[in-house]
Amino acid sequence: MAREGAPLARRAIPLLPLSAIAVSFTIWARLFIYRTSFVTLDGRRSFSLFDDAMISLRYAWNLTHGLGLVWNAGERVEGYTNLLMTLFMSLFTLAFSKPMAVLMVQIAGLVLLLGNAVVLVLIARELSWRDEIRQHTTLSVLAFLGALAYYPLAYWSLLGMETGLLTLLLSLSILSAFRYGRAGGWLALYGTAALLGLAYLTRPDSVVPASLILLYILWEVRRSQAGRLVVLSTIGVLALYLVFPVAQALFRWSYYGELLPNTYLLRLVGVPLAERISNGIGFNKGFFQAITPLLVIAGIGVVFNFRKEKLLLTAPIVALVGYQIGVGGDPWPYWRLLAPAIPLLLVAVSHEVVLLAGLLVESAPWRDYLLRNPIVPSRHVASMLAALVVLLLLYRLNAPFMEELVLLQRPFQTDAQRANVNTAVLINKVTSCDATVGVLWAGAIPYYSGRMAVDFLGKSDRHIARLPPDLSGAVAWSGMSSVPGHNKYDLTYSIGVRQPTFVQQFQWGRQDLSDWTRSRYVEVHHGEYRLYLRKGSPAVHWDLLVKDGPATYDVRGTALANRRRSDCQPRQLSPA
Repeated sequence: MAREGAPLARRAIPLLPLSAIAVSFTIWARLFIYRTSFVTLDGRRSFSLFDDAMISLRYAWNLTHGLGLVWNAGERVEGYTNLLMTLFMSLFTLAFSKPMAVLMVQIAGLVLLLGNAVVLVLIARELSWRDEIRQHTTLSVLAFLGALAYYPLAYWSLLGMETGLLTLLLSLSILSAFRYGRAGGWLALYGTAALLGLAYLTRPDSVVPASLILLYILWEVRRSQAGRLVVLSTIGVLALYLVFPVAQALFRWSYYGELLPNTYLLRLVGVPLAERISNGIGFNKGFFQAITPLLVIAGIGVVFNFRKEKLLLTAPIVALVGYQIGVGGDPWPYWRLLAPAIPLLLVAVSHEVVLLAGLLVESAPWRDYLLRNPIVPSRHVASMLAALVVLLLLYRLNAPFMEELVLLQRPFQTDAQRANVNTAVLINKVTSCDATVGVLWAGAIPYYSGRMAVDFLGKSDRHIARLPPDLSGAVAWSGMSSVPGHNKYDLTYSIGVRQPTFVQQFQWGRQDLSDWTRSRYVEVHHGEYRLYLRKGSPAVHWDLLVKDGPATYDVRGTALANRRRSDCQPRQLSPA
C-alpha cells in the first residue's frame, strides 16, 4: 500500500539545537541524581530510587539471585504492577552490586527520557507533514524540549519508576500508528500492537491510552484496506495485543496462584465507586489548573482544524485523568499516572502555537506591528513567538515543582529515603541475617538490609490487601479522604502476630500499638536515627549496643567502624 511520504524526507532534523538541549538535560539529570544520593552512616555514598521503585528492585534482586520473582523468599505474592520494568531492572541487579544497581537504573531512566524526546521529534514531523508549516524546525525543537522539560516525568523516570519506560513505549506506538496511517506497511501495523502489548506489561492501566491508539489504527485499517483484509487485519492486531495480557494472566495464575494482582486488591477492592470518584476529583484539582491552558489550545486545533492525529495526541491525557479519578487518585501529587501523556499533549500544543505564530506574522496588521524593528531577524520572529508561548506553558506546568527543578531543594522524599537507607545500614550492623523487618516504607529498608520483611501496608501481603479499607479520614492527604494503597492495615497482625525483629513505627491511621509494644520492644538510637528492636531477640547483636536508659540503647562506635556490608540471603519467613 503506497501512500504519500516524500515531504518528510526533505525536512532535515535540527541536530545542533537538539544536541544542545540533550547535553544540557544530561548535565541537569546528573546533578539531580547526585542530589538524590547521600553519604550513609558507614561512610559510603549510597543511591536510592523512589521507595516504590525500590520494591520492584528487591523483586529484581531476588529474581537474579535465585530466590524467584518475589519480595520475600518463599512467599509468592505479586506486589508489583510493572512486570516489564522489574525484568528490566533485573539486568542491573544481575551485573552490579546493590548500590550500583540503583545508580544504573537511574542512568537507564535518563536514556529512556532522551530516547522518548527523539521519538517525539519524529511524531511532530509526522503530524506536520501535510501542513504548510515553515517553522517545522521550531516544532521539532519544541517537541524535543517538551519531552524533557516536564519535571514530574523526569522525576519519576530518574528515580526508577516505570513511568519513563511506559512513556517511551506509548510514544513509539503512536509514531508507528502515524506511520501506518501515512505510508501503510505490515511492520507499522503489527509493530503498534506489539509496542502496546509491551506497554501493558509495563503497567496494565496503559490499556486506557492503548485503547485510543488501537481505535486509531483500526480506523486506518478500515480506510486503507477492503473486504476480507479489513477483518483479518483487525483480528490480527487485536489478537497480537491480547497475547500480552493473557500471557501475564497465565503466568500470574501458575506462579502466584491468583487471578488478580495483589496491588489491585489492595487499591480498589472494598472502596465504593463514589468514594473513589470523590477522592480522585479532590486529588486532581491542582492538575486541572495547570493543564487547562494546554487543553484549550490543543482543543482549538482539534475543533477548528480537525485531524484524527491531533485528537490522538490530545485524548490520552483526558482519558488518563478520567481513569485516575475512577481509581481514587494516587498517593503522591507528582502526577505519576498522567505524566506519560504530557509530552504527547505538548506536541499537539506546540503544533498549534507554531501554526498560529506563523499566521500572525504573515497577516497584514500583525506583520506591520511585529516586524517593525525586531531584535531577531524577521524570518525568526514567528519561531521566537512560538517558543515564548511554549516556555510560558511549561513554566505553568512546572510551577509547583520549581524549587526542585532548579535544584534549590532536594527532590521529593529524598530525605526520607536517606533515613531509610541509613536505617538499613544500622540494621545490617546490629542484627543477624535471621532478623526480620516490619516496615511502612517497603522498598529501601528491605532492599538494602536483605532481611525478610513484613509489609504493614500490604503491597506484598495477601492478608492486608484483602482487608476492608479505612475510609474514616485517618489516612488522608492531597485532597483525598482515603489514600489508595495506604488505607489497609492491621498493626495487631503485622506487629503482634508476625513479631518482626525491627519495627519502623507503631502507629498508622487509627491504630497505635505504642503501649502494647513498650514492654516488648526497646529503642536503639544513633544520632537522629531510631531502631525499635524486639526485646531479647537472638537476631540482635546485643554486644554491639550500650544500654543508656531503662529501655533505650545506643550503638557502639565500633559497630559502624566495620565498613563491611552485610549481604544476607533471606530465608523463608515462618507464618507467625
